[in-house]
Amino acid sequence: MDFVIVGGGLAGVTAARTLRALDPHAGITVLEAEPTPYYLRPGLIDVLAGRKALPEITPFPRAWYEHRGIAYRSGTPAVSLSPGTHRVEVASGESIPYDRLLLSPGAEALVPEIPGVQVPGAFTFRSAADAERIRTWAEGSRRAAVIGGGWLGIESARALRDLGLSVTLLERGPWLLCRQLDEGAATVLAGLLAAQGIEVKTGAISEAILGDSQVRGVRLEGGEVVNADLVLISAGIRPRTGLAAAAGLAVGRGIVVDDHLATSAPDVYAAGDGAEWRGKVYGIVPAAREQGEAAARNMLARGSVTYGGTAPSNRLKVAGVDLLCLGNTQPQGGALRELRAAEPEKGRYAKFVLGPEGELAGAILLGLPELAPPVEGLLEAGIPAEDDLRRLLAW
Repeated sequence: MDFVIVGGGLAGVTAARTLRALDPHAGITVLEAEPTPYYLRPGLIDVLAGRKALPEITPFPRAWYEHRGIAYRSGTPAVSLSPGTHRVEVASGESIPYDRLLLSPGAEALVPEIPGVQVPGAFTFRSAADAERIRTWAEGSRRAAVIGGGWLGIESARALRDLGLSVTLLERGPWLLCRQLDEGAATVLAGLLAAQGIEVKTGAISEAILGDSQVRGVRLEGGEVVNADLVLISAGIRPRTGLAAAAGLAVGRGIVVDDHLATSAPDVYAAGDGAEWRGKVYGIVPAAREQGEAAARNMLARGSVTYGGTAPSNRLKVAGVDLLCLGNTQPQGGALRELRAAEPEKGRYAKFVLGPEGELAGAILLGLPELAPPVEGLLEAGIPAEDDLRRLLAW
């Protein structure tokens, strides 16, 4: 059986590895648009900062794929899909047949509709090529503005600061990491960033990027201008759905899949940042990994594995500090109660959300990696845990 995977990121490579482990004789071809083999995308922050080179975040050299009989074809973008004839056409004009196909095209950086986003010196950051372009521009820059206070925006701000630039981080919401953190945790995080020389502005809605031949700043709603000769836009992602849509597959925000990661076309599956399951596009590493494996198993044996969603868990390093977010971190109404403790001067914050029976329903741990194992265990157990959680807060 011949399997073709469009997209050689985490979901695609996980699927290829799973297929090979389960079927030593299958034909496996991975079509990747980028010219480089699969790399750890979160590691691009270290590449931007100059802490690592691209090969250091590339876990599998080309020989690894060759040794396992996986044809990893980088620099080979798929341009059209014909589900009726079971073929994929690539940019060179070659038509590649498949028995089962996985679409794992990933996502692209979302570019806000504001004037000036095309001015030289304004960048999005999604690929290894982006990291190189930003580093090159930064060599002749003194001041940077980062639009977006999510994880990528925060870490990009730190990387630019490491390159010697003065940095202002602009977040349109009331606090940083609005989807993961509550206001208390975000206040501690903002203090950590300030100590590292990064200015944080919240409630800062970017109205325009200023400049003609190159950027010179960002104008905020209300008229304030943040001076900058480099602007990095980190406004989220947009799933790549063009190939699927043009072939007549069902798409919403992403490529629509069922509980077996199957699309609306026979023998075509989807996984990763480009897939939409029950209205959700996760855009996180655990989901890409889990979907890639589940899709591969169903490609081998239809309906053999049911994907039930990925638990909302984020384990990150933010501003050099460990952050763990589990479950329902920001409950809206209901009978849920919260336990909190904070040491802002040490960059530490903890919040536990208790369910109706005193079970752990959600948690935020900032700067407390030693608490992660017992907290994860209590969340999984689903039993009354208030006494145990109070003991954990007695630092």
